[in-house]
Parts: sequence; C-alpha cells; structure tokens
Amino acid sequence: MAIDRYEWLGRLAQRVPQEALVMATYIGAVSFEWAHHTNEHPRSAHLGQMGDVIGMAVGLAIALPHRPVWCLDGDGSVLMELGQLVVMGQESPPNLCVFVADNGVYESIGWSAEGQRRPTATSGRADLSAIAAACGVPCTSTVETVEELDAEIESVLSTPICRFVDVRTLPGSTVVPPRQTDGIEDKYRFVRYVERTEGKAILHRAEQDRQLMFETP
Repeated sequence: MAIDRYEWLGRLAQRVPQEALVMATYIGAVSFEWAHHTNEHPRSAHLGQMGDVIGMAVGLAIALPHRPVWCLDGDGSVLMELGQLVVMGQESPPNLCVFVADNGVYESIGWSAEGQRRPTATSGRADLSAIAAACGVPCTSTVETVEELDAEIESVLSTPICRFVDVRTLPGSTVVPPRQTDGIEDKYRFVRYVERTEGKAILHRAEQDRQLMFETP
C-alpha cells in the first residue's frame, strides 16, 4: 500500500508545531506541495541539491536543540548520500524527525526517453528505514496508510527522539504549480525568520560595510 503525497503532506502541515523549523528538499513536488500547504511559511528552508537535506537538518537540530526540526526528503535524494544517515545515527538529536516521500521512482529528474519514470532502489529490495536503523537512528518506521502516518505524527509530537519515517508514497505529478522563488530568496527568508524568532544575528555585515561604518568585526 501507499499514500497520496499531496494528502499526507497536507496532514503533516496541519500538525507541524508552531516553534518547529523545517528542512525540505526543493527537488520537485515535495517542495511545491509543502509550500502550498503551508502558505510559504518562512519556517521552511527549501534546499535545491539532492543528498544534502538530512545532513543540513541534523546540523540545525544540533545548533537549536530547544526547537523541533522536521525534515522532508525523497527516496532518490536519500539514496544519493546514504552517509547522511550515518551522521544522523551517530548524533541522534532528539528534536529531529525525518519524513521521506518514498515513491520508488525518480519522478522529478529521472524520466527515460520513452517517457517512463526510472525506478529507485526502493522499488526493489532497498529498505530505507532498515538502513537508517542499521546506521544507529534510534527510532525508524515505514508507514503505508494514513492511519499509520497519523499514529507516527502523534508519537513525534509526544515523545522526543530522533526518528526516521519512510512514507510509502504513490507516484504522481504534483497538483500545485511550481514555486515562484529561488534558493537565494529561500535562504534569506529562512535565516531571517530564525534570527527573528531566536533573537540573535546569524548573517553579518560584509567586511567592507563594517569598515565604512567604522565597526569592528
């Protein structure tokens, strides 16, 4: 069994804690649909490189241990850099939960000349939650129904522990239009949101600007 991506991302968006920060893959439908469900809330960082989303989320969770960090990734992205799961297992920040939209295909970038989606390894024998568990992630699961997903979300909200949730997802095109922002805008919007909610500076004035204003670093 598998779940419609648009539906399960919508259920997740309804339950994301107010104080949470979100690291989302920018590759394809996950980013578009999540941004649509959350009205482009600045708590979400959209990352445009496959294979780096979980690693960035681990770093964010370590840097801000008092805030929940949710990560949204895809199966192709996770498979591209499995070493991230080793780091996630080694560090195991209890405020981190990774949700993977695992539809078993390279839907955004992997179409063949014949118009067919190229399968990922999870359409065969690869099991992402088992790989995550073998890397030391303390809590891993695979969900295939809405009821299982709802139960997992309840566990995430009630019990702080580092989690990896492989959500078996139906292939299919996104039902929302592409986003109208780019990675630069996303970066500054997200960082400014963290600065504002944390009450601390992250981005600093360029050195030449400090010199013009007679400031010290």
